[in-house]
Amino acid sequence: MFEEKRGSKFHPTIKLLDQTIEKFSLLANRTVWLYSIFASILLLGFVFAQIEWVDAREIFASISYFWLSIGVLLLLVEGFITAARFQLLTSTDVSYGECVTAVAWYVLMLIALPVRLGEIVGVALIVKHMRQRPGVAAASLFFQRIFDMLILLSMLLIGIVFVWSDDATGKQVASAAILVSFIATIVYFDRIISVLVDPLLPRRREKWPRRLLRLGLQARMFRRHHLTRRKSNLLGALTLVKWAVNLIAMSCVVLAVVPTIATVNALGVGVVYNLSAVIPIQTIGGFGISEAVLLGSFAWLGYSLAAGAPISIVIRIAMISAPLVFWGIVVTSKAICKMPPKDPQRL
Repeated sequence: MFEEKRGSKFHPTIKLLDQTIEKFSLLANRTVWLYSIFASILLLGFVFAQIEWVDAREIFASISYFWLSIGVLLLLVEGFITAARFQLLTSTDVSYGECVTAVAWYVLMLIALPVRLGEIVGVALIVKHMRQRPGVAAASLFFQRIFDMLILLSMLLIGIVFVWSDDATGKQVASAAILVSFIATIVYFDRIISVLVDPLLPRRREKWPRRLLRLGLQARMFRRHHLTRRKSNLLGALTLVKWAVNLIAMSCVVLAVVPTIATVNALGVGVVYNLSAVIPIQTIGGFGISEAVLLGSFAWLGYSLAAGAPISIVIRIAMISAPLVFWGIVVTSKAICKMPPKDPQRL
């Protein structure tokens, strides 16, 4: 099923595809599952150990379920935007509904499997539900992740500027400069990759330069074979909208639990929460590491561990509920659509 014709235009994706297939073996690796479960339990145990239940009850009682619901609804909207990104990066005609189905199962796998293996299973889901070649599926997720990291790092830099700068004009100029840099990166992706890759060529036999060089060359090859300039620009625009919706949703959730927190700090918590996915600790679907990162974020903002722990747990529950609700809506809708119409003679 995962064979690619070497004479086809998908040839540049073969190496990444081979790596992807190899990682599927991790799904059956008992050590990976045990290590991930242990890490999740250990980190969750640490977070729960900080909770003082008397104070936690007061926090739970003060939650604004209106803003919590708004946040979850916006996260559902993000799922539909993600489906639009999936559809954009297809090589054949695929209905939007098929893309939504692939996304529903994809986000479910992200919170159900260890070490972000949901990303790897995502390739199989795109192949199954969207009938794409495995090379195209791998390239699709690869580029979505690259664009995600670009926009999240841009948002992080903007957040740092707002936290450390007291000059209002300077904040606006710096934020505009960072967003312009993100747009320029999307538009001139090939040239920027070439500039970054060239200095690594003399050091290609060293471990880390070799890895960075390979990643850069793969990104450039995939861009040339799978993305037109129009698609690249649209992907950048959709990525910007997707993460704007995500961070607004996250801010709503944070403000629902901690109404006294500044909006810019709520946005910062959202950026750090999303960047926690790149921390190289094996857990089940981010359980444990995400709660620990949220706890650390609130501790950095001056909250005690006893106050930050229940806040982190509630926020995490809200963030997990969104993909589960999205999956439930999509699967239920498909089941209803497949139901045969009632025979009017039996009515």
